[in-house]
This record gives sequence, structure tokens and C-alpha cells, in this order.
Amino acid sequence: MHRISLDRTWQRLWQKGLDRCSGPVRTRIHGRTVLVNYGFTYPVFSRLFQDLNAPLLELAHLTWRAAARKIRFVDVGAAVGDTVLLLHANLPEAFSGFVCVDGDVEFFQYLQQNLSHLEGGRLVLGILSAAEENVPDLIRTHSGTASAQGSARVTATTLSKILNEPVDLLKIDVDGFDGRVLSGAQQALAQYRPTVIFEWHPILYQQTGNNWNEPFKILLAAGYSRFLWFTKFGNFSHFMFHFDSATVDALAKHCLADVPADWHYDVVALHDSSSVNVQALASLEFARRRPSRF
Repeated sequence: MHRISLDRTWQRLWQKGLDRCSGPVRTRIHGRTVLVNYGFTYPVFSRLFQDLNAPLLELAHLTWRAAARKIRFVDVGAAVGDTVLLLHANLPEAFSGFVCVDGDVEFFQYLQQNLSHLEGGRLVLGILSAAEENVPDLIRTHSGTASAQGSARVTATTLSKILNEPVDLLKIDVDGFDGRVLSGAQQALAQYRPTVIFEWHPILYQQTGNNWNEPFKILLAAGYSRFLWFTKFGNFSHFMFHFDSATVDALAKHCLADVPADWHYDVVALHDSSSVNVQALASLEFARRRPSRF
């Protein structure tokens, strides 16, 4: 009861701050002084939840080890660049370069500044979908992210069209549009067979009018049949081999039944040809001993 009361007090104070303050602030993320919008949640959440982003870091480590060479990372929904900073702080020797994509103009300005010290990067301002088509504009669903739920329409393109380099590791976090992005990445998936991690958020799938089964169907058609599920706090949940629509629908109903908790998962997808070991990935051994947590 005391913890619930404390959480509610913290949320009220946090909201008051958001109502009264705006604009950029400086903070520290993975050893760098960076610029973020007021209320950006990563610096707080990465301290509260020690395994946050552990699945991504473990996947990057195992992808690099399996490739036996430096790898290229693509981050769709890159926000202010915190994910790239996480990977470079913990695996500086692993990457030959990166591509970051984000459609929020304010986030993109911070992204440019925060990653300017890194070589081999390419930053793209744009919204991705399944085709070159008109989609809802981005709006802030909270201070740390933006979702395609606006009333205006903007032109989206596809990941396959903007990629002009190989990709070994693909991360997608676009608040309900993850399946649409994967649908527009089919050429890249077929050609490069990257390891993939995406956010699976049924609440946002529903709010954006998208289908929560779409990412699994696209990946399965591209030769991905091994899926590892992690909770929103970064803890391993379960394996799913092949695509089990009944299980996925049941999990979606579970998430939708508790909207205030904002329950969702991060899902790793491995191509059938990938040599990444699923048990090693689930153990999160490397990620849990990482030198930089926030």
C-alpha cells in the first residue's frame, strides 16, 4: 500500500512538472552529457529498472559474436539517441556503423547533437510504414515518445527504400506501427536476415488501428520462426517457436485488460539461419554484467 501511494505521489509531481516546464534540458546518459526534452523518461526509468533494454544489449552482443566481425545497427524510433549511446557505451568495439530513423522533429534535433561525436552514423528524419503512403502525423502520447495518432496526414516511406547499406541488427520502437514498419522492410529482411527486436504494444496497436499479429506474419514469411518475449522491464518471459495466433491474441487481451499498467513486451525474432543461441539470449548474462546501465 505504501509503494502504491508513493507511486501515485511521484506521478502527480511528475505531471505538475510537465505542465509547468518545457523545452530542452541537459542530462547524463551512458557517460555523455546530452540534450533531451523536459520529461524525457529514459534517464529515470533506466535507474529504476536495472534490466531495462537488457534484451537489446544481449541481442547486440550475441549478433556481433555470431557474425565474427563488426556489425551495423538500424534504430527505427531512435528518439534522442539513447539506444545508440547504450550500445556504444557497452559494446564500443562491436559496431561498424548505424542508421537512426525518427519522425519527431524535436527528437531529431536532439538526436543530431547527441550522436555527433560518433563516426559511421547516418540519421534520417522521416516516418516509416508498409509503403509510400499517407499516415497519421506523430503526436506525443507522453513526454518520452511520439505515436502516429494525429489528425493530420503525412507521407511515409519504407525502411527498404531508405537503406543503402547492410543491416545486422534491427530495432523498431514506433508505438503501434512496428508491424507496418516490418511490412515495409521485407526486402531488407530477405536480403540481410538481421536479428530483430521490436516493441509489441497491443494498447498502441489498438489506438493506431493496426493489427498486433502483423509483425509475426511478416517475419514468419521472411523466414523468422523463433521468437523470444521479454517484459517491458527487460525480463525474459517465454519462447514462441513459429507463430501461435491463439497465444498472441490471449496476450493481447491480457495487455488490454490492464491499460493503466501499460503492459507490453519486447520481442526478439531470429531468422532460421541465425546461429544466435536462444538460451544464451534468454539468460541475459552479458547484459546483466554490463558496465554502463544508465
